[in-house]
Amino acid sequence: MIALLVAPVLAPSPVSAAGPIAAVEADRQALVQGLQAQYEVALIRERKIADDRESQLIAALEVRLKSARIQVDAARGDARAADAALVLARADYAKLAGQIARKDPATQTDVAAYHTQAEGVAAQASPQKLAALQRFADGDRVGAWPIIDAMTNAEIGAPGTATDQQARDLRQLAELRDVMRAHGEATTADVLGLYDRTAALDPSQFKTEIERARLARDLGDLTRAQAAAEQAANVAVIDIERAAAQRLVGEIATDRHDYVAARQALDAALATAQRLAASNPTPRNQNEVAWVLQDKGDLLVLTGAFDAARDAFSDSLAIRHRLAAADPSSAAIQDYLAGDYQRLGDLAEKVGDLNGARGDFEAGLAIRQRLSAADPSSTDLQYFASALLRRLGDLAVQQGDLTAARKAYEDCLAIRQRLSAADPSSAQLQNAVALDLEDLAGVAASQNDLAGARTDYEQCLAIRRRLAAADPTNAAMQQLILRALARFARVGGSSWQDVAAQYLRIEKAGQLTPGDEKVLGALRLHGLAAGL
Repeated sequence: MIALLVAPVLAPSPVSAAGPIAAVEADRQALVQGLQAQYEVALIRERKIADDRESQLIAALEVRLKSARIQVDAARGDARAADAALVLARADYAKLAGQIARKDPATQTDVAAYHTQAEGVAAQASPQKLAALQRFADGDRVGAWPIIDAMTNAEIGAPGTATDQQARDLRQLAELRDVMRAHGEATTADVLGLYDRTAALDPSQFKTEIERARLARDLGDLTRAQAAAEQAANVAVIDIERAAAQRLVGEIATDRHDYVAARQALDAALATAQRLAASNPTPRNQNEVAWVLQDKGDLLVLTGAFDAARDAFSDSLAIRHRLAAADPSSAAIQDYLAGDYQRLGDLAEKVGDLNGARGDFEAGLAIRQRLSAADPSSTDLQYFASALLRRLGDLAVQQGDLTAARKAYEDCLAIRQRLSAADPSSAQLQNAVALDLEDLAGVAASQNDLAGARTDYEQCLAIRRRLAAADPTNAAMQQLILRALARFARVGGSSWQDVAAQYLRIEKAGQLTPGDEKVLGALRLHGLAAGL
């Protein structure tokens, strides 16, 4: 286990006592500590490491840190009291972030690596950049960013700057931007653009490629994501990296309906993860096995192997129940449990066990709502809770309770529209909004509100066509367009000729799925199946 390196908390040293060199060094160490704390909190949110109480404490300390910084900036005359309050706020924020991050070995490893980077940045920064970075570390990320961005790009473009130094500078810039994204202050596309520039200079850095794959997948660019994931697998040097990269390759191949490639990658990932967990059964290694089992379950569902999928999901759930029993305060493990419940519920619904599905969905929703209430600024937790609301709406439709279904779908849509507005570059969020509109259209049609159904289907299709234009290779999106077009046609919206054209497009690409037989049957009824 790599120990977490925390710089000591140092108040500004009087120049007359320690000299200007000591004062500058104290400022640099305070900056390293502050940047590390910001990075830790971003990872804590992303990985859901904090429990309810810790999430509330983080939020309170963020407010206090920003307020203390504002007081220092506004101070007139003797500012010693404001300076002291800021030093104490920084120390308390960093102490809490470090305590929480130490609960997760993987996060400790990432933070230790970041600490080294932050020390290098602080050692080389000009006084002007040092001040901007400290403002960022004190919570005014939006105010500090334009200065940091401009100065870093000027340094990168300076004559004689080595390529490896340029890559390091860009990687640091991308990490800062990702911290902002975790706080809703930057978009996925903003961060990916910086990582792309980094990879162009240094394609051998594992973390850079993993981040590129993750972000490109979120944008809906599966071709780009697949290439980055495969590059991550190529440059991985230890088993935990190999397992993570192979798993990501499998997930993206599944998204692209390339089930042969997905199976090969996930089988390799599972073998690597199981070998690692057997030799070193840490929580991180055991959870990696659970992740791959979950992904294999997803693939098995798509290929119709329902019994095997249930076994995979149940094995994943069992691992995480053991991890949760060993660490009941871990919000991350609680969230992973919710993910397993969601998948088991999906499968139960698919095989007709609606009561079992409801129990699984409600168990998962209770966990995610509790986690989201404890950390209301986490967009991921809000999104995950919305996914279970949507599923409960689906069950209500099947059980004939359209009023309950509409309420669940509307609550889900409200969350996702808010998240999509905050990050308009996220294809995942846009696609989620389209799904909710399609669901509401179906309820409206069942209630004989055909005008409302047509409006919702039209908005749904507009989103999906934009996403398909951005990534023409996305087979799943073409399927979603076909489904929406057929349903839109049934309520007097799109023409059946449009449906036939989309069906033919998918057939020519060799991407038909068993469910498309229903669409073909509808086209036959309308005399449009000739040649299909």
